[in-house]
Amino acid sequence: MASIWDAVKEVIKDEMSSSTFHLWIEPLQVETGPAGELLLACPNPFSLRWVQAHYLPLIRQALQNLWQAPPAVQLKLLSAPSRLATLPSVAQPALPQLVPRAARGALNQAFTFDKFVVGASNRLAYQASHALAQNDTFYNHILFITSSPGLGKSHLSQAVGNFVSQTAASGKVLYLTAENFANEMVGALKSGRMADFKDRFRSECDVLLLEEVQFLSGKEKIQAEVCYTLDTLMDRHKRLVFTSSFLPGEISHLSQELRSRLTGGVITPIGPPDFPTRVDILTNKAEARGVQVSVKILEYLAEYITEDVRRLESALDCLLARASLLSEPFSLHQAREVLQDLQAVATRLSIPEIQKIVCDYYGISLPELLGRSRQRRLVRARQLGFYFARLYTEKTVADLGRLFQRSHATVVHALQTLERERKTNQRLAKEVQLLEEKLAQAQVRWGSKRASTLRIDA
Repeated sequence: MASIWDAVKEVIKDEMSSSTFHLWIEPLQVETGPAGELLLACPNPFSLRWVQAHYLPLIRQALQNLWQAPPAVQLKLLSAPSRLATLPSVAQPALPQLVPRAARGALNQAFTFDKFVVGASNRLAYQASHALAQNDTFYNHILFITSSPGLGKSHLSQAVGNFVSQTAASGKVLYLTAENFANEMVGALKSGRMADFKDRFRSECDVLLLEEVQFLSGKEKIQAEVCYTLDTLMDRHKRLVFTSSFLPGEISHLSQELRSRLTGGVITPIGPPDFPTRVDILTNKAEARGVQVSVKILEYLAEYITEDVRRLESALDCLLARASLLSEPFSLHQAREVLQDLQAVATRLSIPEIQKIVCDYYGISLPELLGRSRQRRLVRARQLGFYFARLYTEKTVADLGRLFQRSHATVVHALQTLERERKTNQRLAKEVQLLEEKLAQAQVRWGSKRASTLRIDA
């Protein structure tokens, strides 16, 4: 069962924030029940109730997506005696042979239109997605949603899929990332199953949801196959939804043919939520968890967590866990401790502060960082400067180009190069980690200084 549980965790960890995953899922211990069921032992009664109410359906869905005949799953207390210990000493029944399902993406059933909080920054994307899902008159039946991570593009993409699956009796939805598409195509080529691969995407699909299309950068053969697939689907008036962290024109090493097809419909960016929307998101999440938190506390969290919806959800979960485990009512004091734990106040670090940390790490001056030299060390410093500036501030790519005295295209290329190389270059990954630690230290110093000026009524 340990290997089964590991596979399930790999699936569900992408459906929640990192801190939520480590808070509620990682502590669960796996056991095998007497009839071959998957037993998950929770560390305390509160954890059992919380996982049962919020994550057990997600776990069961992952099992169904991974295995044709999935085992049953049950929760128990870690401190409770194992049910296996009460059985007489007899041979245990043979466990069922699990057969993996064919690789395909599973829609998150929680990602629906009615659970998406609409605000000024995402209204166009929401309305366009809803119109496409209803099959209203829509330009070329193509939607391209772009945003930074954690702002809701995957939610809207899967909301389209869930809507079609629930309302259209014959609606066939294919949902996967561009990386999955590439991996499946490579696998089909190696096994001589390209005919089946093409038929699946071109004949057995009414709605195609393709996430993170920037992954196709530089993959010429994969891009060509995507173009052929899109041409077939567009000729048949099928609906297409793409998501990416970049606009089509910002993705480097993308063929003109594919770029043209990605821009053939409506492009809808999603920006960071404004303050009222952040408060609405927290209110909505609290109601979904069956708890009441004062508006004053939610507004306090929303003031400092400004960019990432996942971090908003994580902050709320940390607040609920802190109050429940300590048997204390919700308070602003707890909210402040959550923000300090998440280092949320540190998102106010400025571009000059980030530039200084990068310069100090590489032993260079600011004029060298902003200069035109192509020395390897300076190029790497600029890439990391762009990366952390975009990660920790609300600046757009165009803003970064102006602040670093570079063109828009240069910033985009640098970000994509860094993202690609850090996956294979261990030395670069280590540099990113060390700089993250230095930024975290700066965040703590900044946050402590800022927190000391706050007047909070516990």
